[in-house]
Amino acid sequence: MVKLTVAISGKRKSGKDFVAKRLAEKLRQVATVHLAGVSHSLKQEYAQIHDLNYDELLTDGPEKERHRKDMIEWGEQKRKQDAGYFCRKAVSADPNCDTCIITDCRRTTDMEFFKNYCKTLAVRIDADLEVRKSRGYSFFYGIDDAESECGLDDYKHDFVLQNNGDDAFLEKQMDEIFDICKTLLSN
Repeated sequence: MVKLTVAISGKRKSGKDFVAKRLAEKLRQVATVHLAGVSHSLKQEYAQIHDLNYDELLTDGPEKERHRKDMIEWGEQKRKQDAGYFCRKAVSADPNCDTCIITDCRRTTDMEFFKNYCKTLAVRIDADLEVRKSRGYSFFYGIDDAESECGLDDYKHDFVLQNNGDDAFLEKQMDEIFDICKTLLSN
């Protein structure tokens, strides 16, 4: 059963997946870890309904970008019916793990779901705009100004990690998060 959820949020191209994978490697020293995304179950269901390639929707490729706006709108309709629908699917994907790292929290309802589900560490990944642009970011109206990108901008996270390309500083922050997680898992 999941004892700890690390709920990661951040803007597009801030490095959420990169940080989540590195954190998972560290945490596997002390726990069984599952990486999941709220959007993964959304994309899987959306792909089935629209006869699309699910694996392609998981990438940063053109297929995902072509369907992003419609997927967001469809997901919002599902969330209006049940705010925890996709969160529940994400955290239950591997019920035998100790720690579930959620790579893509987007809304306060996501954070509320996980905090009510089990111990949760809310981590925000921040990267300067120029750094995000160097990673391929460009602003799209209707996407980057939507709740799916801005819903947690003012949320009080437990830890804010700076991901601007300084590996030594990133590692120091990852060690801090690792120590917090070890403490949460042992209590």
